[in-house]
Amino acid sequence: MKFLVILLLIIGLNADDYEYHNERHINKELSHLNLTKIQNKKIKKILKEFRFDLKEYRDLKDEIQKKREKLFIKDTLDIKALNKLNNTLDKKSDEIENRLLNSIHLILDKKQRRKFIYYFDDWEVE
Repeated sequence: MKFLVILLLIIGLNADDYEYHNERHINKELSHLNLTKIQNKKIKKILKEFRFDLKEYRDLKDEIQKKREKLFIKDTLDIKALNKLNNTLDKKSDEIENRLLNSIHLILDKKQRRKFIYYFDDWEVE
């Protein structure tokens, strides 16, 4: 989940001109992986697809937030309904993150995966 938040932040900061900024992002943030040109191109494609997933997620999050507000305003808080909304959002987040990590995993070799995980904590937003 932390990885998703970090990527949201990075992509959000680079959203104005995605092609140009995404290229800088990959070189800056993943340069320690020594990606080949082919890997770099594949990662760019993954991040473009991820951007659309994030838009979908944000839309869902906004929709769920409105539903949560409606639940809270009622005289009695329906905890089951609230849990269902929260689980829906968590499930979507997990799906996106898992798909992203799986896509990146398939591109990186074993040594690069180790490096990726080693620096994973540095991307953590506290």
